[in-house]
Amino acid sequence: MIKTRLKYCIFDPDPNGNDRYYVRKPGHRKIRIKETFQDSDGRISPAFMKVYFEALEALDGKRDAPKTPREKTFYWLVDQYYRSPKFKSFDQLTQADKRGVLDRFCQTAGDLPYAALRKEDVEASQDKRRATPAAADKLVKYLRSLFVWAIEKKLATFNPAVGIAKINETEGWHTWTPAEVDIYRQHHKIGTKARLALELMLNVGARISDASRIGRQHETDGWLNFVAWKNRNRNSRKRIQCPITRELAEALAASPTGDLTYLVNDLGRPFTINGLGNKMRDWCDAAGLHQCTAHGLRKAAAVTLAESGVTAPELCALFGWSKLETAEIYIRQARQRTMVANAFTRLEEYRNQKSVSVLGSRTTNETKRKNNRDKSKPK
Repeated sequence: MIKTRLKYCIFDPDPNGNDRYYVRKPGHRKIRIKETFQDSDGRISPAFMKVYFEALEALDGKRDAPKTPREKTFYWLVDQYYRSPKFKSFDQLTQADKRGVLDRFCQTAGDLPYAALRKEDVEASQDKRRATPAAADKLVKYLRSLFVWAIEKKLATFNPAVGIAKINETEGWHTWTPAEVDIYRQHHKIGTKARLALELMLNVGARISDASRIGRQHETDGWLNFVAWKNRNRNSRKRIQCPITRELAEALAASPTGDLTYLVNDLGRPFTINGLGNKMRDWCDAAGLHQCTAHGLRKAAAVTLAESGVTAPELCALFGWSKLETAEIYIRQARQRTMVANAFTRLEEYRNQKSVSVLGSRTTNETKRKNNRDKSKPK
């Protein structure tokens, strides 16, 4: 949001780049001005100014919003959710993300009774955000979680966000290919932080939140043993145990590491989760792999293991997944890649075979039959 020359007036374009102007004062809901902001000469239009002053007068006549939202409204429900042990069990990044999505939703629906929300209302809100499908689906996801909690606390009787199909049907983060891993390794040699980060995430299948924390204290008899950062405060937290592979051991032996974490920033301190994510973005870009991400390495590790014949329960044990269905996604992807490779191998074998073609054999037989017929004719 950008401040304009007018007090309390902000410029906030929509996802498609269309102009949107609002009047917003602290403690009040913002009011949108739909009139054209300025004419061809760059002067603020009279129609805009008229609505601007009307909005200011309307806001001046309203009382500030109460600190505790009114019961039965979305503001109240979301506020109760934020205060709950359930919400506080999420890590700070997840809390911030949920707050951002739900607070934006409350800007338009905050004063409405949450019990009146229906499935079609959620679908309409999702459809309004179709230009940004990932954000649209995230709203549905977070509303669904909100109402799951509300039903558990007997604050709601049904979940209006259940059974809504996703808009964004992509496979998510790009999975690194073996060729892309080779390119990264060729650019970032053994002994660099960039190479250590890749080997750690690829050989352990570690999330960025785990890679930023794993260190010598997690080593035991050639294995790594740590509690996954994700869901660490829940009863379903996962303990990850995996051997230190040859590739990871070589990277660790050749790379400078910190005392409590393998990966440290330029100041010698452990990376924050966001800090390591940003650095990984820089390292991928430096290698020309703009489509690759840290999370894509975790997916690549799962596919590689699946291609070697690792089962779904084994993948769940390594990656900390609670559902076999998650592992089956990577097994199917591995099978598809293996089947395609097998198909082209057979094609190459067919092209290189030295036996006489079927067409050639047919011609030879036909010639022999013709000669036999000629011999059988009386002279």
